[in-house]
Formats: sequence, C-alpha cells, structure tokens
Amino acid sequence: MLKWILGGILIIILALAGTCFVGYKKLTAGGDSIAMTFAGSPEALFAQLATPDSMVQWMVSAKVEGPFGRGLLVAGDTLRLGGGADVSVTTKDSSGVGIARRAQWIIREASAPTLLVMEMRVDSAGTSHVMMVRRDSLVAAGDSTTLFSTFASPMFDSMASAIKDSSKVGGSILGASNKFMVGAMRASAEVDLKALKARLEGTMPK
Repeated sequence: MLKWILGGILIIILALAGTCFVGYKKLTAGGDSIAMTFAGSPEALFAQLATPDSMVQWMVSAKVEGPFGRGLLVAGDTLRLGGGADVSVTTKDSSGVGIARRAQWIIREASAPTLLVMEMRVDSAGTSHVMMVRRDSLVAAGDSTTLFSTFASPMFDSMASAIKDSSKVGGSILGASNKFMVGAMRASAEVDLKALKARLEGTMPK
C-alpha cells in the first residue's frame, strides 16, 4: 500500500518538476524553514496560528473547514483544510481497487504560546503514514515575536534512506521529490504567514 501512495505522489511531483526545472530550483532554494517576526506577543500570535476561527481570517492558500467554536487546537485534533491544502492520494484496497484517500492534518503537540506541531497523515490498509510535519516555534523578542516554521517529510526520508544503498538513482529521485514537496509546503505557508503578518500589524499596537 505504501508503494502505491509513494508512486502516486512521485508521479505528480516529477511531472510538475519536469515542466519547469527553473521553477523547481526556485521553489526548493528556500530550504525547509521560515523565520518571520511579527508585532505583538507570543500569546497573540499563537492564538492566530492555533485557532481555526482566527485562521479563516488570514489563511489564503487553503479553505479552513474547522473545527470551529472550540478555541485553541489541542493534541489529537484534526484540522480540516480544503482548497489548496486538500491533498488526496490513491491507494488500493484489499481487492485491488484504487481508492482516493484525503490526507488529514493532525495536531501532534500544542504548547501555548511557544510550540505547535502538526502532521499531514494518510491512511492505507489500516496504517497511518506521516507525509509531512510542520513545526511552529514562537520566541518573544521584545515587543515582537519571531516565528520559526520548519517542514519535513518523514515518509520520503525513510524511503530514501532505505533504498539509497541499493539504488543511487532511486535515492536521488526520492531526494528531489522530497525537496519539491517540502519546498511547496514551505512556499505555501510563507504566503499565509505574510498575510497574517499584514493583518496583525495593521490591527495590533507595535
């Protein structure tokens, strides 16, 4: 089942990367992290990052679908995102029939106001695979707060490590795919964070 997941993702990633090598280089040049400073306290910024009711006001790369009316997200919650963040992969069930499965963002850790960790997971044959991990760390800096967001793809990392000794070409392809996926997620998040920064600094005292 895992091979089907990786195969579907790999085909999409390679097709996109192959259409524009320059775009691929630009997308991956930013690495796997973002550092951005916001006016206001860590508490105020964390509330924006970890409350779906607030996220819907500034997230532009995806449609926030809930959960609403519950305040801050906690470990174990499922953050429902549609639009650009709606990722589906096709796997086969026990009878060999292809099934599209929607990836879910699960909150792994939420320690207000300093840390928010979430995982993009997809289920296959009763096993949950982590496609992407996003880690947001907030650090107070005077009257401002610096946010450090990092991204990683454990599924691709483990696959690349498993085959790199037996296939240099396979390892290179998976490595490039990993960079593309992480770069795309980082670029999307950067757009959202810039929108959040503009919103906060337009409404909060500096």
